[in-house]
Amino acid sequence: MIEARDDQPNVVTEEVLRGVLANGYLLEVACTQTAEKRHNTWYGVWMARAVTEDGRHAMRLVTSRSILKTREFKTIVGLVSFLAEMGCTTASIPLKEGGCERHAAPGQLAQERVLMATN
Repeated sequence: MIEARDDQPNVVTEEVLRGVLANGYLLEVACTQTAEKRHNTWYGVWMARAVTEDGRHAMRLVTSRSILKTREFKTIVGLVSFLAEMGCTTASIPLKEGGCERHAAPGQLAQERVLMATN
């Protein structure tokens, strides 16, 4: 289930994120710096968190449990790659600071369950 430290229960690493997504959490992307297009690439700052459907519980994605630094995405390409790795089949990305979008991301565990059930 959820592996959260007692002193920091509202953070999650990428490894643990996969598990909570497989258990019904949604993946929320928040824009923390308005995006701008430079040449053919969009740059901004986005962060991710796992949230319950009702929004009552949220866990911010961090780079590691020991450092607790929020994982930030600086390009849309990097963010979309991350969403795809988490199991998202679509990507809705807020471009203005303060915007948030939620994604259903069953994660790898849910995909493995489906494969096991069909065999």
